[in-house]
Amino acid sequence: MLKLALVGLGASGLFCLEELAGADVEVHVFDVGPRYDKRYACPIDQGKLTVCPPKACSYCAPGQSAGSWNDFKVILSASPVIGGRLYELVGEQELQKRLDKLRKLILHHAPVEIPVVKPDQDDLDWIKKRATLAGMTYHFQELLHCGSDNAPAINTSILTEIIEKGPNIVFHWDTKVLSVSRKGEQFSVVYDHYKKPGHEAEDSFDFAIMSVGRGGANWLTQQEFYKALETSPGQVDIGVRVETSCYFTEEVDKRFYEPKLYYITKRSGDVVRNFCSNPKGFVTPENHRDYVLVNGHSKMYEKSENNNFAVLVSKTFTRPFKHPQQYSQHIAKVTNMLAGGGPLVQKLGDLRSGRRTKSLTNNLIKPTLEAEPGDISLAYPHRILEGILEYLDALDKICPGVAGESTLLFAPEVKSYPDSIVVSKNMETNIPNLFVIGDSSSWTRGVGQAATSGMLAAEGVRRKLKEAGKQDKWTLPVVAQPAPLVPTMASDNDGLVTDVPLIRR
Repeated sequence: MLKLALVGLGASGLFCLEELAGADVEVHVFDVGPRYDKRYACPIDQGKLTVCPPKACSYCAPGQSAGSWNDFKVILSASPVIGGRLYELVGEQELQKRLDKLRKLILHHAPVEIPVVKPDQDDLDWIKKRATLAGMTYHFQELLHCGSDNAPAINTSILTEIIEKGPNIVFHWDTKVLSVSRKGEQFSVVYDHYKKPGHEAEDSFDFAIMSVGRGGANWLTQQEFYKALETSPGQVDIGVRVETSCYFTEEVDKRFYEPKLYYITKRSGDVVRNFCSNPKGFVTPENHRDYVLVNGHSKMYEKSENNNFAVLVSKTFTRPFKHPQQYSQHIAKVTNMLAGGGPLVQKLGDLRSGRRTKSLTNNLIKPTLEAEPGDISLAYPHRILEGILEYLDALDKICPGVAGESTLLFAPEVKSYPDSIVVSKNMETNIPNLFVIGDSSSWTRGVGQAATSGMLAAEGVRRKLKEAGKQDKWTLPVVAQPAPLVPTMASDNDGLVTDVPLIRR
């Protein structure tokens, strides 16, 4: 039987696996995170900690920081500019067809009724007029917001159903893939236990699907096959997490939840956009071990009095520069250095005045994340800050008060992507049987299109199996599980998940 290695089980990997369940191919899933039923909520949200631990916990550790676990916001519209670039790859009709399937799957597995946010014509007329007067461009989207509190139930239910119909799947939880390399016409995967290394193993596969996300972008470039891929320079988004009063944004929030507003800076011509809006949500840290970023999420039930959202300046570099990921990470590390090792926060009024924020006492906006007051301008390039300030001034014309002196700016908020990898419509690279999906391909930047890219890759694999005369002939018994890397931890390492509760609406 042919074998396939799926590296990473975020949104793209999970929905790729959903398509491959039951196919006549032995699928090995490698994920550095624990089993879904062992993943827990952020200890800061639970009140158990006030700051991030020195090492990333399972909430933000690799394998757990995917968008389908934190906030779980899904763009359901086939847009040429929002959520990724699959529109260019497969066209509007094919992209929308898979997004519609994704919508049905998520809603079917949701433990509660989740409404789809879709603006009506009056709302569209309202935002287009105000955006135009502000010098901004509005992009339409339908949105499904599941919330961080519903994410575990939805993901666990989907995975449980996959396991029920997929005896061809072998799971390697808490497992770090050390390398993937070509071995003739096959792929060699070397892996070890993530938390307790020292039990290295190797296996060969006929197909390999890379689903390592933005966090695995640098790892991907270090693999033996990478230099043989056709690529173009990747993009980085550098910005801040803005936290302001929900009363300033309530008119927009109730109509759109998250309007996509783009702005072109006057002097530099840079594209600036908002991302990941969280009405009545919370600013959260993202511990990446070498540096700590800020992010945001919101919940279905627990609410704050603030709104937080990212304002990001997009940059694509040209030759001779070849290291956009390291560039953005360097900015993050310098910001952490100024803040004593964690996130930094500054009042917007202080940034404009060129002075450091020393205290947030008596500030109109009360932060939802404890961060070190400081001066972002000591870490960020002037061009980036100039674009952020221009954007907030424009947004203030739509949401009066947003650009006030008390608005808080948290840093670092950076999104780094790998080089854009040339792929077919089924996400197959120029190396036969090697697929790259999700944000690690640079074709997607959101749950919706990441999941869609996983579906496309699985469809490509199934097509290859069918052409080889191997499709829909599953008659073999359950795949034998490999020997666990750490025998005393077999239940936490390899083997099918059989005790995850099935949760249905």
